[in-house]
Amino acid sequence: MTRSLRSLLVLAAIVSLGPMAGQGSAAQWTEARAAVVTILSPNLANGDAVGEWGLSALVEVDGACVLFDAGRHPDTVLRNAAALNVDLSCVTDVVLSHFYADHTTGVLPLVEALRPNNPEAIRRVHVAEGFFEPRRMPRSGGDDERNQMIALRPDYEAAGVEFIVHAGSAEIAPAVWLTGPVPRLHAEGNYPRAIKVEREGAWVDDYVPDSQGITVVTPEGHIVLLGCGHSGAVNMLTHIQSAIDDRPIQALMGGLHLFNASDETLGWTADQLREIGVQHLMAGHCTGIEPMFRLRVGLNLTRRTAVVGAVGSQFVLGEGIRPTVIAM
Repeated sequence: MTRSLRSLLVLAAIVSLGPMAGQGSAAQWTEARAAVVTILSPNLANGDAVGEWGLSALVEVDGACVLFDAGRHPDTVLRNAAALNVDLSCVTDVVLSHFYADHTTGVLPLVEALRPNNPEAIRRVHVAEGFFEPRRMPRSGGDDERNQMIALRPDYEAAGVEFIVHAGSAEIAPAVWLTGPVPRLHAEGNYPRAIKVEREGAWVDDYVPDSQGITVVTPEGHIVLLGCGHSGAVNMLTHIQSAIDDRPIQALMGGLHLFNASDETLGWTADQLREIGVQHLMAGHCTGIEPMFRLRVGLNLTRRTAVVGAVGSQFVLGEGIRPTVIAM
């Protein structure tokens, strides 16, 4: 499928979502002058930092601070921020990529830790539609609720945190956009099948409708962060270029949920990302180590432009990837 045809199909899907989708227009675009993305919770770590099966990244754009996801364990982000000498008290907004615990657990501990230094720290948490929908895992032999965020929502609100549920893309800070729900034009299927979600009175495979990402709009292109990429990385990037701004993908970071992907799926994904023109890749978490290197080869990237994301790894606008020693 050519890029132009894919863009037309995405535009049709966006129109079907309603007026909340595709809010970007030329008059609204703000470009980042300075941007740094620092990985705080991935699988890979060295020194005083700790790794985990989780994800979190600090996005700093022209003085604004947005936290993308908050890790699996309550103290991972706090410990790694301290190890890196990163001050998180500037964070007023958190974007959660989806409801899974390995992306959400650290939020409330961060609120408690940061408020003494900044009473306005973490006042808003941005999620996509579907985030609070009930989930079950029938294979486990019970109907226990699997979406822990439903029970935790009152605790967030008691701490003075407002949830903002997005039906479409939105600019939450100058040049920082979240995608909202992503049209599934390609059957990437990057999600587990054991969990079921309730949709219109029926329990169906949880395709994680709330899976979203963020992008920083820069003169050089998009800097994109995915949580697990359950929507599919190709669907996500196509949506970003259609719903927000059709400029190049300068960097793709985060989790792509390809750790158990077949050779066919890895080859297709690499071909699509190469066609889209991803210039830098810093994939970790659920991407998998071998799939990450397979993508490096498939995208014709190098050790300088494609690395596994580790604690402290950064993408810097105008410079590129700062990988840290262990991720080189």
